[in-house]
Amino acid sequence: MTERFDGVLIGGGHNSLVCAAYMAKAGKKVAVLEQSPVIGGGCSTREVTLPGFKHNMHSNYYVGLDRSPIIRDLSLDEYGFSMVFPEQQQGCIFRDGTAFTIHRDVERTVKSLEKINKKDAKTYKELHVKFTEGMLDIITSFMYCAPLPPEEMKARFSGPLGKEFLSYNNLSMYDAVDQHFEDERIRVLFKLFLGSFTLENTPTTGIFFPRIFSRIANFALPVGGSANFTRALERVVIRGGGKTFTNAEVKEISVEDHEARGVILADNTKIEASEFVASGVNWPLTVRLAGEDYFGAELSKAAIEFKWASHALCTIHLALKEAPKFTASKFEPDIEKTFNIFWGADTTEEIDECFDQIHEGKLPRLMGNGGSNSHFDPTYSPDGTHVGYWWPFAPFELKDEGSKGWETHREEYTEHFINEWGKYSPNINSDNIMAKFLYTPHDIVQQNPNMVQASHHIGAYIPEQLGYNRPHPKVSNFRTPIKKLFLCGSSSHVGGAVTGAPGYNCANAITDELDIEKQWTPVITPEM
Repeated sequence: MTERFDGVLIGGGHNSLVCAAYMAKAGKKVAVLEQSPVIGGGCSTREVTLPGFKHNMHSNYYVGLDRSPIIRDLSLDEYGFSMVFPEQQQGCIFRDGTAFTIHRDVERTVKSLEKINKKDAKTYKELHVKFTEGMLDIITSFMYCAPLPPEEMKARFSGPLGKEFLSYNNLSMYDAVDQHFEDERIRVLFKLFLGSFTLENTPTTGIFFPRIFSRIANFALPVGGSANFTRALERVVIRGGGKTFTNAEVKEISVEDHEARGVILADNTKIEASEFVASGVNWPLTVRLAGEDYFGAELSKAAIEFKWASHALCTIHLALKEAPKFTASKFEPDIEKTFNIFWGADTTEEIDECFDQIHEGKLPRLMGNGGSNSHFDPTYSPDGTHVGYWWPFAPFELKDEGSKGWETHREEYTEHFINEWGKYSPNINSDNIMAKFLYTPHDIVQQNPNMVQASHHIGAYIPEQLGYNRPHPKVSNFRTPIKKLFLCGSSSHVGGAVTGAPGYNCANAITDELDIEKQWTPVITPEM
């Protein structure tokens, strides 16, 4: 059986759907192919504890998405998607009972930080003016354009603010944080925060500091669950005449005369694409599906050597009678209803110890971020109840046991995670917990094979895989050596997280390459 479309998109994650929605808007009949039973990829919401309790399995924090062109261009509010922006955005809790919170209102943030360190509170406000008020729209524009070669970046970012922005590219993550803040507790928040994006203290990762800081008070929760984002995108595709297919595993990209012509599914179904194929799966898999010979020795070698994140996340999901109550609320009452809360580390040394243990394949000292979505959207749990979650850092493979070792220790580790959380929240106990589920790194790859080694940002953030280098300079413009084959997944600029930028940038590349009229106004490459 053969079906025919103008364009075929491999993978049903949010980036493929964003690209598909834009191409449908441009009048193209598209097919989105997802190998799992459900569309959405990392935008997954499941009832893994009890019926009626919704848990976002991967994407939960929608960072600056309201600033992207996607919401406006695709009118996603008309297709059932909305977000809420909690007032208390970020928080950090320490074993001595102290805590602080970062609010949407910068003055409230300053008051909270002053309890910790008055000088750092002043610094935070100065950085807020510089990055949030001064750079947010520029940084957003940078994300929704093709990455620029280093020399062109320097030319465009040649003003005082631009040069300061680029100077972070010479810093590690720790250097970027430590040059601004003197109090170890405030440093810990930012280092844990960056670690949650799979970053570690490696050269050039300091460039993420202004990007993250500009958005640190602009986190949103998707109403009704993260899956509602991709459901809305799917509706746009269908309304535009496209189709989505589940249980549709692609085993081969059909190439004739160095031109992508469609795909062949695992069941041998052929789907033809008259105009383009866009791959939303990871870069190494894309090369294998199309055939290494078409990419040449350099790119094929680069695909084989593509690096995955050196740490993963392991999440404890809880169905609760009452929301978590933190001991630190005596010091900072606002921590109780903060959206994204970090706990488990008091010092940089403890963070380093955690990652050293992870690299050795050991279950580390537990630290990471969590909270309770039902505080901000009651549809996440039945009336009078709450959900809770905590995402500590973890290794993908356990020493001498591999990733399957997580199954061996599931019950033991579930109780360990709960006990460690309980040191900060005394009501995280058997009296309050109605049901529990540990979502391990092994579970991640079983549910979403695109997240190789549980690399949930689909590739490590290291110098050779950032910006113009992602996934390789010769294909960082979302095009490939194969005509009509494009890249729209998170292995491309700007990487993982729910931004839709790789899908958006790919749609622009397709329309430019094939001379298709855009039905939207593209973001202009910024200058500073």
